[in-house]
Formats: sequence, structure tokens, C-alpha cells
Amino acid sequence: MIITCPICRIKFNLDDERIPEGRAKVRCSKCQHVFPVQKSSPLERTSPPDKIPPSTIPENSYPKTPRKIEMPPRKKPAARRFSSPRVIIIVILILIGIGYGASLVWKNPEVSREIGSRFSILKQSLGLSDKTEGFLALEKVKGYYLENKRLTRIFVIEGQAVNHWQEARSFIKVKGTLLDAKGEKVEEKTGYCGNILLEEDLKAFSREEIAKSLSSQFGETFSNVNISPGKSVPFMIVFTDFSSGRMPGRPEQQPAAKASEGSPGISDFLVEVVSSQKGSRDQSWPPSAPK
Repeated sequence: MIITCPICRIKFNLDDERIPEGRAKVRCSKCQHVFPVQKSSPLERTSPPDKIPPSTIPENSYPKTPRKIEMPPRKKPAARRFSSPRVIIIVILILIGIGYGASLVWKNPEVSREIGSRFSILKQSLGLSDKTEGFLALEKVKGYYLENKRLTRIFVIEGQAVNHWQEARSFIKVKGTLLDAKGEKVEEKTGYCGNILLEEDLKAFSREEIAKSLSSQFGETFSNVNISPGKSVPFMIVFTDFSSGRMPGRPEQQPAAKASEGSPGISDFLVEVVSSQKGSRDQSWPPSAPK
């Protein structure tokens, strides 16, 4: 008897004598598939049917479960490594560029303020700005020498402090620093804005008279009190104790004119804002002086 496996289509020659009466299951020797077969022509027997030979399989010996096809496991793609020299060089160049840009901003406070101003405008347009943030800018800064009748020579720094806060500011205090030719600090002095001396007074006053005239924290006629946003107040710092070899040149926060050409030993000077206080809501009268 010729039988065919329904899975692999392989044909086998099976002895009819080995197939019991009725149906029986057989297993394909190639694909191991189990399927039912029956005799091609039934035989009449007077004796009991023979025992099922070992090669045949009873119908209920295997559960009827669907065959599962197992797929081979997928290999995960290997992580891409960015360790090539080109990537390393690009990262190094980016770091160098960031460092160079930071150094330019650090050495040029005007650029730093410009960047800060642009960010402030952006934050304000996005509704993220703090109503209390701001800064004081020093503008029109210049330094020059004057001959004094009692002190021989003095060095004067003057300029304008502009309020870039969104509120009034009071008691603005600035500091001037003299630098020698090597850039080292020689002398520094602080003073309140709003105190200005005429050139005639600078030439005639003694050291004590100059210091007293520039010491008022309120400024002349309360000019250093309740400075509105966008407004400015003048300042003046006078150095009376330095040798002719200790000379200055430009402020820290704003470019300034050099001291008069021809003066011996000219180097540099720095000017910066030391402190200020929030102005009073009562604009008609200055707030109490700080302790």
C-alpha cells in the first residue's frame, strides 16, 4: 500500500498487514508528522483482529495541538561607536570655540552687557522677564590729569551711571582702580554718584576738601536718590595720592578716553559699580540713608 505524507509529500510503501482494522495513525519518518491512514480494501476476518504492531500509533495517543513555527532570534544591531578621530577633533574645536568666546565676553564687559540686554529683551517678549532685574551701566567715562595748587597733580575719573533697572535706584556707589604699566593695582577709591566738582575747585581744593565734597551718599541736591529707569547720574572719583609713575587709562565696564597724551607713566584705570539700593516709592522725598 502506497501512502503519501501530506506535509513533506514523501511517499512510502506500507504493508497492509501492519494496519489494523479501521483507521490508524502513522508517523512520517522524514518530517515526523503524524497523520491517519486506513486500508485500501477492508478484509473480512473471522478471528479477532491482530494486535496493533509497535510501528502503528493509536489515534488518541497524541493530543491534537497546532504546530508552532519557531522563528530564529533576531540579532540586535550593534551600538554605533563614535570614537573616530574626526569626532574627537570636532569636539575639541567646539570646546576651544566656547572658551574663546567666553574669554572675549570676560575681557569686554560691553559685549557681555549687550548679550545680557538681548537675552533680557527675549525673556521679556516671552513673558519670562523678572520685573526687578536690571543693571547700572557706566557711560561717557574719561580720565584726565589736573594740576592742583596744593597737591601738584591729581587724576580725575568722571562719567555717567545709567539706570537700566525697571525701578528707581538710590545711593549708587562706584569704585575706581588705578593700574600700573604691568596691569597691577596701584590704588583704588570708592565714591557716591551725584557729587561733582568744578575744574576750578579741583585745582584749588586741598585733599581733605576734595574728599569731603565727594562723600555725600545723597549726592548734590539729592541727585543720587530715586534715579528713574533710563535716567543717569554723574559721578567723579579723584585720586590725590599717587606718584607720577602710577598712571591710568580705561574703565572696566565701559570704554573711556585715555588720559591726556604726554603724561608720564600712563597705564590703565578701571571703574565699576559697587552697590545701589532700591529707590523709594515716594519720589518727592529721598528715603532714609543706609546705615
